[in-house]
Amino acid sequence: MEQIALFVVPVLITIFVFALVKHWMDSGIQARAERVKLLEEALKNPSIDRGTIESLTYQLTGQRTPRANQGMNRLMAGVLAIGWLGLFAGIGIWVFGEMVHEKDAVAGGIITTIASFGLVTYPFALRELEARRAQSQ
Repeated sequence: MEQIALFVVPVLITIFVFALVKHWMDSGIQARAERVKLLEEALKNPSIDRGTIESLTYQLTGQRTPRANQGMNRLMAGVLAIGWLGLFAGIGIWVFGEMVHEKDAVAGGIITTIASFGLVTYPFALRELEARRAQSQ
């Protein structure tokens, strides 16, 4: 009788542990499936923007964007800031040149304004190109 108990108790404990682990794994799989279904439903909305997609992805998976991407975002924010400052400085120089009838100041203001406008639009154009490249893959 004692030999049977030594065999049955470990077997029952093993079965019990297996059932607990299986239940834990099944609940995790079910939760992930529900999150993916929710994400699919949210992505079906045609008016969803990139920021909302990133926010949903973070909320559903808990994964943040890679650090390299954050560094690139900071760089693009810097380019945008320099572009805005240059744009308004160029417009100011242009207007000043017109007021004092100085052709060199007008030319410098126009060149600064055009170059700064390019800096302002570059981050947006780059982001749009990356989004289209990601969609095509």
